[in-house]
Amino acid sequence: MKLVDNWKESGQWWSIKWSLALIAMNLIVSLMPLLEVHVSVTIYAVLNAVAAAITTVLRLLSQTPSPE
Repeated sequence: MKLVDNWKESGQWWSIKWSLALIAMNLIVSLMPLLEVHVSVTIYAVLNAVAAAITTVLRLLSQTPSPE
């Protein structure tokens, strides 16, 4: 397994930003029961599955700037 050279730069990566946004979205949904009326469990599960797939794609992309 290859680890990152400088973990302090991870805040600039798309996948980290996306994962943090996904965490925030899930926390907001869990804390707002009013949203449960409008979003069914199936829709919520599909949205989370799509978000997980996007996270995987973002992790596969090169997220370090290329040297010029």
